Amino acid sequence: MHNVKPPVRTSLAVGFPQGGLPERLMPLVGRAHRDVPAGPSLPFDDAQFEVVMLAASAVNAATVREAHRVLKPDGNLVFTVPEKTRRQDGFTLPDIYRIVREGFNIVGVERPPWWLFGCKGHTIGICAQKKNWRKHNNTYRPYV
Repeated sequence: MHNVKPPVRTSLAVGFPQGGLPERLMPLVGRAHRDVPAGPSLPFDDAQFEVVMLAASAVNAATVREAHRVLKPDGNLVFTVPEKTRRQDGFTLPDIYRIVREGFNIVGVERPPWWLFGCKGHTIGICAQKKNWRKHNNTYRPYV
């Protein structure tokens, strides 16, 4: 997840067990960091965080929309998806990409090496940057 530029000041981790943030996400933890359980809404005002990290179990359409709401302009959403099953809460990997692309530009994908692709226990890491509707000439704004 090297596409997020340090130093991060404000970060939010959603759905990770207490102290269960993966080591690969630790460089993204900001000085002002919050942990919350996964749920249908996030208890924060709009545009509060530079980085939102989602646990694999928290990746769904409602949580991605909430992450979009609480991210600052040009903020980053980071999450992992189990590679083996390629299913997450009833979604296939293309469904997850479609959900994320509605409000984010996918700027980085970390996959296991080709010889490990499809093996048990590996994940795909995805980093997406919040779309800034004023910058882009795009009238389709599903999260606004």
